[in-house]
Amino acid sequence: MPALHIRDVPEETVAAIKRRAARRGHSVQQELREVLDKAAGEPIAGARPRPLRLRTVDTGRTAVFDRADFYDDDER
Repeated sequence: MPALHIRDVPEETVAAIKRRAARRGHSVQQELREVLDKAAGEPIAGARPRPLRLRTVDTGRTAVFDRADFYDDDER
């Protein structure tokens, strides 16, 4: 598994991550992996969303649908 090395992290940041890990019962390494996993899954601001891929599904039903098939009202 690849490794990361991060330089010039402020002491206050390291201390805060250690406290956060301790509160959650994690090692610093485990806490940082979870933070990185979460950050990697977030959408990037300004990025184009993935296009939707739509497809038609054949249900085998040949009857014409009527409004009453879906709604039980007086057509309002």
